[in-house]
Amino acid sequence: MIKILHKTEPNTIEFSMKLAEVYNINSSKLIIRIGAWIREMFVRINDELPEDTIGLPEELKQSFTLPEELSYEIVVKNRYLTIGPVIAFVAYRGKKNMSPKNLELYKLRFAKYHKVNGLIFICAASGINPSTKTIEGYYYNPNGINSITRWIYGVFPYPNAVYKKKPIDGYRYNDLISSIGDRIINSFFFLKADIAKMTQRDKNFQKYFPYSEMLDTEEQLNRLIKHHHFVYIKPSNGRQGIGIYKVTLDEQENYQFMDRRQKVFSLAKGEQLNKFLNKCKRKNYIIQQGIESRANNQQVDFRVYAQKNKKGKWVCQGMIGRLAKKGSVVTNLYFTEKLLPGLESIKTIFNADDADAIKIQGEIYKQCIGVCEELDKKFGKYGDVAIDVIVDANQRVWILEINKDFGYQSLVKLKNRKLLRTLYTTPFEYAKKLAGF
Repeated sequence: MIKILHKTEPNTIEFSMKLAEVYNINSSKLIIRIGAWIREMFVRINDELPEDTIGLPEELKQSFTLPEELSYEIVVKNRYLTIGPVIAFVAYRGKKNMSPKNLELYKLRFAKYHKVNGLIFICAASGINPSTKTIEGYYYNPNGINSITRWIYGVFPYPNAVYKKKPIDGYRYNDLISSIGDRIINSFFFLKADIAKMTQRDKNFQKYFPYSEMLDTEEQLNRLIKHHHFVYIKPSNGRQGIGIYKVTLDEQENYQFMDRRQKVFSLAKGEQLNKFLNKCKRKNYIIQQGIESRANNQQVDFRVYAQKNKKGKWVCQGMIGRLAKKGSVVTNLYFTEKLLPGLESIKTIFNADDADAIKIQGEIYKQCIGVCEELDKKFGKYGDVAIDVIVDANQRVWILEINKDFGYQSLVKLKNRKLLRTLYTTPFEYAKKLAGF
């Protein structure tokens, strides 16, 4: 670990003789990288500096914030010296609600700061400034004792890596990519429609999901219901089950639509149905094969939490089972009757013993890892997702949805603090690897 001290002459970086020996620094000039900021500087040996401290020009303070109280790591390669890591956490869309008091909600995410070190700051997408290559935000001070001393406002250089929980508009996003490269975790916020279209293009991708198409015609709806017995139609950017309908045919060949609140309405073929379908099409609805996954006449699914670890490898960190209220077509928290942790959920739902439960969980995890690896190939760079999964009567695993911006209320309700802590902190360990440290 090293410390930073702003004290030297312009365009000069200083080391103690001991630090220069440790890092084999013997050049008269080095190219210094702090986040995406780069400048060539003269090298000076100054034995008045503490052995663990690097001296940087005072003038840097005019360009961006690089806190002196933090501990940094350095990487020396040829004539490049990188100080960091510098990591941005995009937790907001706009800056309005950012304040030290509100940022206390994120305190647990920094519980393993000592494994990452460097400059980690929370920001809003709107705080990214392409004209100056800087980002407004608040950095985490591990020595802070309250919200005011723990979260310190600053203007920071473009980082080495970005952990994105909220969308970034195209102009800012493209400027970030051009500056830092492909180092944005959860880079593209794909929609259900993007997944459906990709399954049509790629058979290897399609195998993970129930059959899906973009909703189009009455003929299509009729054909898929008769083939799969029932279907779901879903808005491309829906959340919490809003706008989802389970669709079946009754004995008179009328279409029965059930929404998330179990309200049912019937539409006959023809004008009424087409009017409804056209309304859905304008909202980019998809139509998806219905899969039976029930226990005691209640819809059952699993939420699996998948992340890339500090080595950049996909792992399933844990899972929960969700038993919906009787008759409900969705299983988000409001419509869930019972939450169960991990293996216990499999044993309860499938009446399985330990060995069978472990086998089923292994297959669930295998499919989740597989689809995550495909995501990286098809859409961008990912590292933190929640995957909704169902298992049919033949114990085949189906991926229903992949969530990028998801909540943790179910884990709070289950009091699973260990898994919460893991999910909160692991993305920063992966970001450190992306940053090159």
